Amino acid sequence: MTATDLDAAVRAYGAERHYGAATLDRWVALGAADAAALLDLAQDLRLGENQLRDLWEWASDVAGRERISLAAALALDAVAAARRQPVSRNDRLRLVKSALRRLRYPQLSTLEDRMADLVRRLDLPRTVRLILPEFLEGDTVRIQIVVTDPTSLRTAADRLARAADTPACRELFALLGEAP
Repeated sequence: MTATDLDAAVRAYGAERHYGAATLDRWVALGAADAAALLDLAQDLRLGENQLRDLWEWASDVAGRERISLAAALALDAVAAARRQPVSRNDRLRLVKSALRRLRYPQLSTLEDRMADLVRRLDLPRTVRLILPEFLEGDTVRIQIVVTDPTSLRTAADRLARAADTPACRELFALLGEAP
C-alpha cells in the first residue's frame, strides 16, 4: 500500500467512525508500518476513537520501553494471540486491552498473578468468591458468598474463617497494603 493509499484508508476509516481531525492527523503522521498496523488493529476490532487512542497509548508505552516500533509492539505474541481468539469482537477487545496492559505494566501484572495464586491457595469453596480491587487500587477485598440454605452458609463461613488464618491470607493482605 502506498503512503497515499494508506493516508486515504486511515482517513476513510476515521470518517466512517467519526474520528476527530487531530487524531487522524497524528495517525497519518506515523511511519507507514506503524500507521498500517494501527489501521489493521482498528479495523479488526472496529475501534472507536477513544478505544483507539487508549490502545495506541498503551502500545506506544510498550514500544518506548522495549525500544521497538509501534507496529512491533502491536505484533507481540501476547497481543497477536489475543486478536486470534475465536470470541466476539468485544471479548477480543478486552483480551487485547488486557495483553497490552500486562505488557505495559509488567510488575503490576506479576503482582496480580501472585495475588491470584494466593487466592487459589486459600482453597475457598466455589460458593465463596474473594474479589480483589480492580487494578489493585485500594487495600480492601470484597467477599461474595452464594448459598441456598443455612448449612451451606455455615460451611462457607467456616472455610472462610480457616482461610483467614493461613499464611497465604496474611501475605495477600500484606501485598495489598504495599501495592502501587
